[in-house]
Amino acid sequence: MKSWWQRRSVRFRLALWYAAATAFVLFAFAWFVYEVIEHRLGAEIDRQLHSDFDLVEAQVDLDAEEGARWNVHGPHGDEASPAISVWFEVWSENGELLLRHGPVPKASSTDPLPPPRASMLKFTTVKFERDRLVRVMEGPGRVEGRSVLLRVFRDQMEMRRTLGEIIKVSTLGFPLAVALAAIGGYLIATRSLRALDAMARQARRISSESLSQRLPNPNPNDELGRLATVFNETLARLEASFAELQRFTADASHELRSPLTALRAVGEVALRDGNDPVALRETIGSMLEEAQRLTDLVDALLMLARMDAAKADAARDEVNIASLLDEVRDQFELLANEKHQLITVICPGDVTVQADRTLLHLALVNLVHNAIQHGPADSQISITAVRNANKVDISVKDNGPGIAREYHEKIFERFFRVDKARSRARGGTGLGLAIAKQAVERNGGRITLEDNSPGGSVFRIQFET
Repeated sequence: MKSWWQRRSVRFRLALWYAAATAFVLFAFAWFVYEVIEHRLGAEIDRQLHSDFDLVEAQVDLDAEEGARWNVHGPHGDEASPAISVWFEVWSENGELLLRHGPVPKASSTDPLPPPRASMLKFTTVKFERDRLVRVMEGPGRVEGRSVLLRVFRDQMEMRRTLGEIIKVSTLGFPLAVALAAIGGYLIATRSLRALDAMARQARRISSESLSQRLPNPNPNDELGRLATVFNETLARLEASFAELQRFTADASHELRSPLTALRAVGEVALRDGNDPVALRETIGSMLEEAQRLTDLVDALLMLARMDAAKADAARDEVNIASLLDEVRDQFELLANEKHQLITVICPGDVTVQADRTLLHLALVNLVHNAIQHGPADSQISITAVRNANKVDISVKDNGPGIAREYHEKIFERFFRVDKARSRARGGTGLGLAIAKQAVERNGGRITLEDNSPGGSVFRIQFET
């Protein structure tokens, strides 16, 4: 049953839900109306029985010879008049029938009534022959100062006919109302889901070659409109991701091709001029440099691939920033001395942060290496870490040529270079800042680039604590 239900369309299921809800409401309403009307009609009959009881008590005379006598003539008791509305019985306290008045023969009840009880006023419903229902009220009364037992009757057939007509009307109208609710629900669902059908048709036409297309969104304010907005935003992100992937693939192919082309060219030269040992040594040195560049590029690509593949954030421990910065400075001290550069570390107080130490070390290594590579000789590189309120701020500042403001966001993209020729000559892969950004974000931090007036750049890493 569940499988059958799930295979049905949404509009079909909505139509059935409309029909079921309508059936439930109609059934509850019909039952309520029936109960209210039955109660009101029954209460009215009981009120009339009370009036009849009082009338009989007042208009019955006791006679020593006849026992009891109904002394009202005319429309209430005249034998020559039409059928009277007051049916009653008068009983003595010892259970002897004194008077029966009305169109109820002695043996007409399918369940003969016992004599009324002397101390009890009660109402009952009795079925007479031909399924005739009669409401009965019985109880003690006083006639001419003597205690008697009275029983009065009221025909319920009119009330039952009224209730039967209500049941017939409800029974006939119930299926029609449910069918109209199902049809109306289906039409409303069809109209409401029309926009969803249009979105589905458009989504089928979108492929990797047409990610620039968007889903129609006639009403951005309703639920379907918000759904279309979310899908369009997803398509925009997919389009940007595909464009970035295509550019990354093209850049990676170009970067891999460059050292491979250089290796082949140098090898061909060595084969052609292989008799000179000095030239062969220079050729092998050049080939080793290109092989190292190729190795560095592949290592960087593998690092980015591993970080992209990791779905969860990095496992974090408490990292002492001062110790980490000293370690990075010692690692690059020899490289900086070759260019007569000075690396200074400023970390006042005990600054710690919750982070993956390996990834944070990787990010700082790439930033400092970038500062050494692009900074001028006889310059200073400052690494500073401070705690401000609930933030830890780590900055790497150099005195290089700086980066134009329009490139401050693009500089963290893979293979992006402000001056590609210069970067390649210096052996860069174009992936260092991308790796630094990925490593910082895996630790829940943020990295930005700021200007270092009058020259140079400041790469700033911030962590919330």
